Amino acid sequence: MICRRVKFLELFLMFLFLVGLSSAVGAATWEVEKAIDQVNQEPPYLDYPVFAAVHPQDGALVISDWGNNRLLIMDEAGDLIKVISDLASPVGLAFSPQGEKLYVVEQEANQVRVFRWGDYSSISVIRPEKTSFNQPRGIAVDSEGKIYVVDTDNSRIVVFGPDEKEIFSFGKEGIGNDEFYYPRGIAVDSEGRIWVADTIHHCIKVFDSQGKFLFRFGQAGEKAEDFDRPRYLFTTKDYVFISDYNNHRLKVYDLEGNLVEVFGEQGRSAGSFSFPEGVWVDQNGFLWVADAGNNRIQKFRIMSLTQPVEFLAEMLSQGEVAQFFESIDRLSPEEREWPEIKKMIYRAYQIKGDIEGMIAQAEDLYLNEAAERDQWKSELGRLYYQKASNLKAQGRVEEARNLFHRSFQFGNRGALFPYLWNSFLLISGSNLMLIILGVLLVILLLVFYRIKNLRNRRW
Repeated sequence: MICRRVKFLELFLMFLFLVGLSSAVGAATWEVEKAIDQVNQEPPYLDYPVFAAVHPQDGALVISDWGNNRLLIMDEAGDLIKVISDLASPVGLAFSPQGEKLYVVEQEANQVRVFRWGDYSSISVIRPEKTSFNQPRGIAVDSEGKIYVVDTDNSRIVVFGPDEKEIFSFGKEGIGNDEFYYPRGIAVDSEGRIWVADTIHHCIKVFDSQGKFLFRFGQAGEKAEDFDRPRYLFTTKDYVFISDYNNHRLKVYDLEGNLVEVFGEQGRSAGSFSFPEGVWVDQNGFLWVADAGNNRIQKFRIMSLTQPVEFLAEMLSQGEVAQFFESIDRLSPEEREWPEIKKMIYRAYQIKGDIEGMIAQAEDLYLNEAAERDQWKSELGRLYYQKASNLKAQGRVEEARNLFHRSFQFGNRGALFPYLWNSFLLISGSNLMLIILGVLLVILLLVFYRIKNLRNRRW
């Protein structure tokens, strides 16, 4: 009985953890576009695919079908173009900057095979000149054509030039910041920094282009910030996507190492994972994941990260204002300054009925968007009038008078009379009733005098 209670408590705590996890980093808004688990909709099936990469020009998909020792190349429609067989456990994939070469890491052959794109012929093999590879896994190519290979069992990174000659290597087995223990994935960001998944140390380490340690993040565990044997990673201009292998999920960080999203759980259903391996973001902003334990590739639509403007516009069109503002909070300061984002924020305040937010956003647009200044000047005139009317209804006459005046200054001619009337009210103050009575008395005297004159003329 005690054991059952302990087990129930563990399950309940796990449930609370998952709920807390989703609220801590924001709910991921990813949609599964497709899943590939077999070739041309018929056997043979995939057998533990380790990596999927998309060609930067023609959009063809390349799959490292590790268990079948082959590569599969498919067109954008999913039809098979080429099968390259008899490889020795293909794992990591990369393309040259112009896409004319495909690099394939052969784990068991301890080499990188190079194929010419188009005819898919093998044109060369890359091996270190000094110490041989020992079970290499990950590979990345930077914008200059330099090739970075993770020499996993030697716990190091080997860097080659575009001519495929070894330039330098860094790292060794150990627990230091510049040391590794069975690293797997590697990526190079737009600044030339090298990101490495240090698998058994359960962390990500970042180095400069010369292999000098910069920073690290992550530790062993199941919480949001933790990893359990991270495998592969992929960088875009804003984010790094990481497969958290034993936690059966994907994680997204910004390029400063701050957690952005956690997505997925163990399972077979769409969007779930079983020991995810390679990750890749294609030129259209779709995320491809080698869901190795489920013997499939999953393609995700991740507009919230790769197409933020379109994603935010879609949420607004559906009236999802709360989710909209949550997504706005995840944008970088630079992205929040984009005119189209500012206009959508204004629209969200409008849907929400937040007059203060609308005014603040309209003022920002009026000051910073010169091409549309007249439009936002007119809008501010209307907004100031609306807020002034609200203040007047609350009895805050002086504030209302000032805003009516501002509304008139911004081109709203209809604000002139309310401004003058509220100014009159402020001047008259507590003597208002006496003034009104005095005016009425004068009017009555004039009427009486007029009637008297008319009577005298009749006589």
